Parts: sequence; structure tokens; C-alpha cells
Amino acid sequence: MLLPHLYSDAMGHSLLDEADLRMTAPGGVDVEEGAYYRRINSARQDVTDWRIGHALPGHFIDFSPASAPTMIAVFSGQMHITVSNGEERQLARGDMMLAEDIVGQGHMTRFIGQEACNYLLVTMPGGFK
Repeated sequence: MLLPHLYSDAMGHSLLDEADLRMTAPGGVDVEEGAYYRRINSARQDVTDWRIGHALPGHFIDFSPASAPTMIAVFSGQMHITVSNGEERQLARGDMMLAEDIVGQGHMTRFIGQEACNYLLVTMPGGFK
């Protein structure tokens, strides 16, 4: 499973790529192609806190870095992320992203669409393992 990944390069520019999360079935065995049930198992994550956000369409957050490595999960609405090189990613209900652009310019967030965006932010001080 590919998960959008937001990070900073050595010059402090924010960039987008994808993290490949290994899919495993219950019990930790590899998933066969076409399997009916899939689950992502990962190493245990250190979490300092979690927050639920609510933003109305049109709300805008200018360029700023993430305060710490953070997993973002969107419950409703839409969130539009722009990084310093101009690349964009739209997140909607059910989408997740790992934000690790903790230094430099950071990213810009705009809430779009017709409904409020409700999202979960999980702060992971050591990043995603």
C-alpha cells in the first residue's frame, strides 16, 4: 500500500513522495494477490498525542512545517496540500498522509469542497517505523 509522504530535503524545501507500507495478513504472513482480507501491520509507533481538527471550506494555512512527524487521516471533507516546489496533493475522506517536513518552509494547507473537513493528527516523535 502506498501512503503519501511529505518531507523536507537538505535545503529545507518540502517535497512529496510515497511510502510503501508492507501489507500483511493476520498472523504476519505475506498477503497473496487477490486476498479477500488485508491489514497493515507495522512496528509499534511511539505517539505523544493525537488531535482532531475541524476546518470549514475556504480555511487556509500558509506555509509552515509540521511540528513533529505526524500521521494525518481525513474523516470527512477535503484538504489540499501544496509543497514548496508547487506540487500538490488532495486528501479526502479515507485518505492518510505522513507529514515529516519538520524543518524549512513546510507546506500550505487549503480546505476545499462543500463540507467541513474533519481529520485526525497523530504525533509520532520518532517518525513512522
